[in-house]
Amino acid sequence: MFRFFLALALIACSLQALPVQAKQARSHQATNDEPATFLIRNQSHRDLVAIRISDGKTASFARLDLGPGSEDELENPGGRAEVRLDLGLVLDTWENVDLDRVQSLTLCSEHENCLLITHKDKTTEHRKGDSKSLLPAPNAAPVCSINGFKAGMTMKDACGLLQNFYTMEEDVYLATLGFANIAWSARLYANTEKGEDLENAVLENVELRQKLTPANLQAVQDALTRQGYAAWQATFPGMELTFSDMLNYSQETRDEILRACTSTFLRQGRGIGSIMFAPRDLMSRLASEEMQSVDTQLFTVSLHRDSDTLILDISAYNMEEMPE
Repeated sequence: MFRFFLALALIACSLQALPVQAKQARSHQATNDEPATFLIRNQSHRDLVAIRISDGKTASFARLDLGPGSEDELENPGGRAEVRLDLGLVLDTWENVDLDRVQSLTLCSEHENCLLITHKDKTTEHRKGDSKSLLPAPNAAPVCSINGFKAGMTMKDACGLLQNFYTMEEDVYLATLGFANIAWSARLYANTEKGEDLENAVLENVELRQKLTPANLQAVQDALTRQGYAAWQATFPGMELTFSDMLNYSQETRDEILRACTSTFLRQGRGIGSIMFAPRDLMSRLASEEMQSVDTQLFTVSLHRDSDTLILDISAYNMEEMPE
Protein backbone atom coordinates (compact mmCIF):
# COMPACT_ATOMS: atom_id res chain seq x y z
CA MET A 1 0.00 0.00 0.00
CA PHE A 2 1.43 3.33 -1.06
CA ARG A 3 2.99 5.54 1.58
CA PHE A 4 0.60 8.27 2.36
CA PHE A 5 1.00 11.42 4.37
CA LEU A 6 -2.47 12.88 3.92
CA ALA A 7 -3.95 13.29 7.41
CA LEU A 8 -7.55 12.98 8.42
CA ALA A 9 -9.20 12.73 11.81
CA LEU A 10 -12.23 11.65 13.69
CA ILE A 11 -14.89 13.60 15.63
CA ALA A 12 -15.11 11.28 18.62
CA CYS A 13 -11.50 11.40 19.67
CA SER A 14 -12.26 10.05 23.12
CA LEU A 15 -13.55 6.72 21.85
CA GLN A 16 -11.01 4.02 22.52
CA ALA A 17 -10.76 0.93 20.35
CA LEU A 18 -10.53 -2.43 21.99
CA PRO A 19 -6.91 -3.58 22.24
CA VAL A 20 -5.78 -5.65 19.32
CA GLN A 21 -3.68 -8.63 20.20
CA ALA A 22 -2.40 -9.46 16.74
CA LYS A 23 -3.03 -8.97 13.03
CA GLN A 24 -4.47 -12.47 13.08
CA ALA A 25 -6.22 -14.03 15.99
CA ARG A 26 -4.04 -15.87 18.43
CA SER A 27 -5.17 -19.41 18.93
CA HIS A 28 -5.48 -22.01 21.59
CA GLN A 29 -2.97 -24.78 21.07
CA ALA A 30 -4.31 -27.98 19.60
CA THR A 31 -3.31 -31.33 21.04
CA ASN A 32 -0.43 -31.63 18.56
CA ASP A 33 0.94 -28.20 19.61
CA GLU A 34 -0.05 -26.75 16.23
CA PRO A 35 -2.28 -23.66 16.34
CA ALA A 36 -5.96 -24.35 15.85
CA THR A 37 -7.24 -22.79 12.64
CA PHE A 38 -10.42 -22.29 10.67
CA LEU A 39 -11.12 -21.55 7.01
CA ILE A 40 -12.95 -18.44 5.92
CA ARG A 41 -14.53 -18.62 2.48
CA ASN A 42 -16.05 -15.82 0.44
CA GLN A 43 -18.86 -17.19 -1.71
CA SER A 44 -20.68 -13.85 -1.77
CA HIS A 45 -20.65 -11.33 -4.63
CA ARG A 46 -18.76 -8.78 -2.49
CA ASP A 47 -15.11 -8.30 -1.58
CA LEU A 48 -14.29 -9.59 1.90
CA VAL A 49 -11.94 -6.85 3.07
CA ALA A 50 -11.26 -7.73 6.71
CA ILE A 51 -12.39 -9.68 9.78
CA ARG A 52 -12.59 -8.55 13.38
CA ILE A 53 -13.12 -11.01 16.26
CA SER A 54 -13.94 -9.71 19.74
CA ASP A 55 -14.81 -11.51 22.97
CA GLY A 56 -15.80 -8.28 24.70
CA LYS A 57 -12.41 -7.81 26.36
CA THR A 58 -9.92 -8.12 23.52
CA ALA A 59 -10.22 -7.86 19.75
CA SER A 60 -8.24 -9.36 16.89
CA PHE A 61 -8.08 -8.12 13.33
CA ALA A 62 -6.93 -9.48 9.96
CA ARG A 63 -6.90 -7.76 6.57
CA LEU A 64 -8.06 -10.37 4.03
CA ASP A 65 -8.90 -8.79 0.64
CA LEU A 66 -10.70 -11.93 -0.55
CA GLY A 67 -12.62 -11.54 -3.77
CA PRO A 68 -15.63 -13.71 -4.62
CA GLY A 69 -14.67 -17.39 -4.67
CA SER A 70 -11.52 -16.94 -2.53
CA GLU A 71 -10.64 -18.37 0.87
CA ASP A 72 -7.98 -18.09 3.57
CA GLU A 73 -6.93 -19.91 6.72
CA LEU A 74 -6.78 -18.05 10.03
CA GLU A 75 -5.65 -18.94 13.50
CA ASN A 76 -8.59 -19.64 15.78
CA PRO A 77 -8.70 -17.76 19.11
CA GLY A 78 -11.43 -20.07 20.41
CA GLY A 79 -14.20 -19.21 22.82
CA ARG A 80 -17.42 -17.37 22.09
CA ALA A 81 -16.95 -14.14 20.18
CA GLU A 82 -18.50 -11.49 17.99
CA VAL A 83 -17.41 -11.90 14.35
CA ARG A 84 -17.52 -8.74 12.23
CA LEU A 85 -16.82 -8.86 8.50
CA ASP A 86 -15.93 -5.77 6.49
CA LEU A 87 -17.48 -6.30 3.03
CA GLY A 88 -16.44 -3.00 1.53
CA LEU A 89 -19.78 -1.24 1.42
CA VAL A 90 -21.37 -2.94 4.44
CA LEU A 91 -20.36 -4.29 7.85
CA ASP A 92 -21.93 -7.64 8.80
CA THR A 93 -21.80 -8.84 12.41
CA TRP A 94 -22.64 -12.18 14.06
CA GLU A 95 -22.88 -12.40 17.83
CA ASN A 96 -21.95 -15.32 20.09
CA VAL A 97 -20.16 -17.53 17.57
CA ASP A 98 -18.71 -20.64 19.28
CA LEU A 99 -15.25 -20.67 17.70
CA ASP A 100 -14.21 -23.80 19.63
CA ARG A 101 -16.56 -25.78 17.37
CA VAL A 102 -15.84 -23.95 14.11
CA GLN A 103 -14.07 -25.61 11.20
CA SER A 104 -15.01 -23.01 8.58
CA LEU A 105 -17.01 -19.83 8.07
CA THR A 106 -18.50 -19.23 4.62
CA LEU A 107 -20.27 -16.16 3.33
CA CYS A 108 -23.34 -17.45 1.50
CA SER A 109 -23.64 -17.14 -2.25
CA GLU A 110 -27.43 -16.81 -2.44
CA HIS A 111 -28.36 -14.62 0.55
CA GLU A 112 -27.20 -11.29 1.93
CA ASN A 113 -25.81 -11.12 5.48
CA CYS A 114 -25.72 -14.93 5.71
CA LEU A 115 -22.95 -17.02 7.26
CA LEU A 116 -22.67 -20.77 6.83
CA ILE A 117 -20.90 -22.18 9.89
CA THR A 118 -19.39 -25.65 9.49
CA HIS A 119 -18.51 -27.35 12.77
CA LYS A 120 -15.72 -29.79 13.44
CA ASP A 121 -18.28 -32.60 13.70
CA LYS A 122 -19.34 -31.72 10.10
CA THR A 123 -22.71 -30.31 11.15
CA THR A 124 -23.64 -26.95 9.67
CA GLU A 125 -25.84 -24.01 10.52
CA HIS A 126 -26.97 -20.92 8.65
CA ARG A 127 -26.78 -17.71 10.67
CA LYS A 128 -28.23 -14.35 9.68
CA GLY A 129 -26.31 -11.43 11.13
CA ASP A 130 -26.80 -7.71 11.60
CA SER A 131 -25.87 -5.58 8.59
CA LYS A 132 -24.87 -1.91 8.62
CA SER A 133 -24.39 0.05 5.41
CA LEU A 134 -21.19 2.09 5.15
CA LEU A 135 -22.86 4.43 2.68
CA PRO A 136 -25.38 7.10 3.69
CA ALA A 137 -29.09 6.77 3.03
CA PRO A 138 -30.33 8.47 -0.16
CA ASN A 139 -31.86 11.37 1.83
CA ALA A 140 -28.89 11.83 4.17
CA ALA A 141 -27.21 15.20 4.68
CA PRO A 142 -24.09 15.93 2.58
CA VAL A 143 -20.99 14.18 3.85
CA CYS A 144 -17.60 15.75 4.43
CA SER A 145 -15.54 16.14 1.25
CA ILE A 146 -12.06 14.66 0.96
CA ASN A 147 -11.02 18.09 -0.37
CA GLY A 148 -11.35 19.51 3.14
CA PHE A 149 -8.25 17.65 4.35
CA LYS A 150 -4.70 18.90 3.94
CA ALA A 151 -1.43 17.01 3.67
CA GLY A 152 0.42 16.80 6.96
CA MET A 153 -2.69 17.34 9.06
CA THR A 154 -2.60 15.41 12.32
CA MET A 155 -5.50 13.49 13.73
CA LYS A 156 -5.87 16.13 16.42
CA ASP A 157 -5.89 19.03 13.92
CA ALA A 158 -8.57 17.40 11.80
CA CYS A 159 -10.75 16.23 14.69
CA GLY A 160 -14.34 17.16 14.06
CA LEU A 161 -14.27 17.01 10.26
CA LEU A 162 -15.94 13.61 10.27
CA GLN A 163 -19.34 12.96 11.75
CA ASN A 164 -19.47 9.18 12.18
CA PHE A 165 -17.00 6.33 12.05
CA TYR A 166 -16.57 2.68 12.98
CA THR A 167 -13.51 1.07 14.51
CA MET A 168 -12.03 -2.06 12.94
CA GLU A 169 -8.55 -1.90 14.45
CA GLU A 170 -6.88 0.59 16.78
CA ASP A 171 -5.46 2.53 13.81
CA VAL A 172 -8.06 1.68 11.12
CA TYR A 173 -11.32 3.57 10.91
CA LEU A 174 -14.32 3.37 8.60
CA ALA A 175 -16.26 6.51 7.71
CA THR A 176 -18.08 8.21 4.83
CA LEU A 177 -16.37 10.81 2.63
CA GLY A 178 -17.37 12.70 -0.48
CA PHE A 179 -15.39 12.86 -3.73
CA ALA A 180 -16.49 13.65 -7.30
CA ASN A 181 -20.00 14.38 -5.98
CA ILE A 182 -20.25 10.77 -4.77
CA ALA A 183 -20.46 9.47 -1.19
CA TRP A 184 -17.82 6.80 -0.58
CA SER A 185 -17.15 4.20 2.09
CA ALA A 186 -13.73 5.30 3.41
CA ARG A 187 -11.00 3.40 5.23
CA LEU A 188 -8.53 5.57 7.12
CA TYR A 189 -5.16 4.09 8.06
CA ALA A 190 -3.21 6.05 10.69
CA ASN A 191 0.59 5.91 10.75
CA THR A 192 1.63 5.19 14.34
CA GLU A 193 5.01 3.61 13.53
CA LYS A 194 6.94 6.53 15.06
CA GLY A 195 5.29 5.97 18.39
CA GLU A 196 2.94 8.96 18.38
CA ASP A 197 -0.35 8.68 20.12
CA LEU A 198 -3.34 8.61 17.82
CA GLU A 199 -4.11 12.31 18.12
CA ASN A 200 -0.63 13.28 16.90
CA ALA A 201 -0.35 10.66 14.17
CA VAL A 202 -0.93 11.40 10.51
CA LEU A 203 -2.90 9.13 8.23
CA GLU A 204 -0.86 6.76 6.09
CA ASN A 205 -3.53 5.91 3.54
CA VAL A 206 -7.07 6.78 2.49
CA GLU A 207 -9.07 4.17 0.58
CA LEU A 208 -12.51 5.00 -0.86
CA ARG A 209 -15.00 2.36 -2.09
CA GLN A 210 -18.16 2.54 -4.18
CA LYS A 211 -20.08 0.43 -6.66
CA LEU A 212 -18.31 -0.02 -9.98
CA THR A 213 -20.56 1.58 -12.58
CA PRO A 214 -19.66 3.49 -15.77
CA ALA A 215 -21.21 6.62 -14.26
CA ASN A 216 -19.17 6.43 -11.03
CA LEU A 217 -15.95 5.72 -12.93
CA GLN A 218 -16.58 8.61 -15.32
CA ALA A 219 -17.30 10.97 -12.42
CA VAL A 220 -13.92 10.11 -10.84
CA GLN A 221 -12.04 10.57 -14.10
CA ASP A 222 -13.78 13.90 -14.77
CA ALA A 223 -12.97 15.14 -11.24
CA LEU A 224 -9.31 14.21 -11.60
CA THR A 225 -9.11 15.87 -15.02
CA ARG A 226 -10.50 19.10 -13.54
CA GLN A 227 -7.79 18.92 -10.85
CA GLY A 228 -5.08 18.73 -13.52
CA TYR A 229 -4.45 14.97 -13.41
CA ALA A 230 -3.91 12.51 -16.25
CA ALA A 231 -3.49 8.75 -16.44
CA TRP A 232 0.14 7.78 -15.86
CA GLN A 233 0.02 3.97 -15.72
CA ALA A 234 -2.71 1.38 -16.22
CA THR A 235 -2.86 -2.40 -15.87
CA PHE A 236 -5.51 -4.83 -17.07
CA PRO A 237 -5.31 -8.62 -17.26
CA GLY A 238 -2.56 -9.35 -19.80
CA MET A 239 -1.84 -5.66 -20.48
CA GLU A 240 0.31 -2.89 -19.02
CA LEU A 241 0.31 0.71 -20.24
CA THR A 242 2.67 3.57 -19.35
CA PHE A 243 1.25 6.83 -20.66
CA SER A 244 4.35 8.83 -19.75
CA ASP A 245 6.05 6.84 -22.54
CA MET A 246 3.44 8.14 -25.02
CA LEU A 247 4.24 11.86 -24.87
CA ASN A 248 4.47 11.95 -28.67
CA TYR A 249 0.73 11.19 -28.66
CA SER A 250 -1.77 13.94 -27.93
CA GLN A 251 -3.62 13.89 -24.62
CA GLU A 252 -6.81 13.14 -26.57
CA THR A 253 -5.19 10.06 -28.11
CA ARG A 254 -3.97 8.80 -24.74
CA ASP A 255 -7.44 9.33 -23.30
CA GLU A 256 -8.97 7.36 -26.17
CA ILE A 257 -6.55 4.46 -25.61
CA LEU A 258 -7.53 4.36 -21.94
CA ARG A 259 -11.25 4.52 -22.77
CA ALA A 260 -10.96 1.64 -25.22
CA CYS A 261 -9.06 -0.59 -22.77
CA THR A 262 -11.34 0.27 -19.85
CA SER A 263 -14.60 -0.29 -21.73
CA THR A 264 -13.35 -3.63 -23.08
CA PHE A 265 -12.36 -4.76 -19.58
CA LEU A 266 -15.71 -3.73 -18.11
CA ARG A 267 -17.63 -5.58 -20.84
CA GLN A 268 -15.59 -8.77 -20.96
CA GLY A 269 -13.11 -8.77 -18.12
CA ARG A 270 -12.75 -10.65 -14.88
CA GLY A 271 -10.31 -9.88 -12.13
CA ILE A 272 -8.82 -6.47 -11.40
CA GLY A 273 -7.76 -3.48 -13.47
CA SER A 274 -6.07 -0.35 -12.15
CA ILE A 275 -5.30 3.16 -13.36
CA MET A 276 -2.82 5.49 -11.65
CA PHE A 277 -3.31 9.22 -12.12
CA ALA A 278 -0.49 11.76 -11.67
CA PRO A 279 -0.38 15.56 -12.10
CA ARG A 280 -0.33 16.34 -15.81
CA ASP A 281 2.55 18.79 -15.45
CA LEU A 282 4.77 16.02 -14.04
CA MET A 283 4.33 13.61 -16.95
CA SER A 284 7.51 14.69 -18.71
CA ARG A 285 9.53 14.21 -15.49
CA LEU A 286 8.02 10.78 -14.98
CA ALA A 287 9.28 9.85 -18.45
CA SER A 288 12.83 11.06 -17.75
CA GLU A 289 15.61 9.91 -15.46
CA GLU A 290 15.83 13.33 -13.79
CA MET A 291 13.31 12.71 -11.06
CA GLN A 292 14.07 15.61 -8.75
CA SER A 293 12.69 15.58 -5.25
CA VAL A 294 9.16 16.95 -5.27
CA ASP A 295 6.05 16.22 -3.28
CA THR A 296 3.00 15.13 -5.22
CA GLN A 297 -0.32 13.42 -4.70
CA LEU A 298 -1.36 10.36 -6.70
CA PHE A 299 -4.73 8.70 -7.20
CA THR A 300 -5.06 5.01 -8.02
CA VAL A 301 -8.39 3.73 -9.33
CA SER A 302 -8.94 -0.04 -8.99
CA LEU A 303 -11.69 -1.83 -10.89
CA HIS A 304 -12.71 -5.08 -9.15
CA ARG A 305 -14.80 -6.69 -11.85
CA ASP A 306 -15.79 -9.86 -9.96
CA SER A 307 -17.40 -7.90 -7.13
CA ASP A 308 -18.15 -4.77 -9.23
CA THR A 309 -16.34 -2.58 -6.70
CA LEU A 310 -14.66 0.73 -7.51
CA ILE A 311 -11.73 1.64 -5.21
CA LEU A 312 -9.97 4.99 -5.10
CA ASP A 313 -6.64 5.04 -3.25
CA ILE A 314 -5.26 8.49 -2.44
CA SER A 315 -1.53 8.74 -1.77
CA ALA A 316 1.10 11.43 -1.29
CA TYR A 317 4.68 10.84 -2.43
CA ASN A 318 8.06 12.38 -2.38
CA MET A 319 9.43 11.87 -5.90
CA GLU A 320 12.24 9.69 -4.51
CA GLU A 321 9.61 7.26 -3.22
CA MET A 322 7.61 7.08 -6.44
CA PRO A 323 6.77 3.55 -7.63
CA GLU A 324 8.56 2.51 -10.79
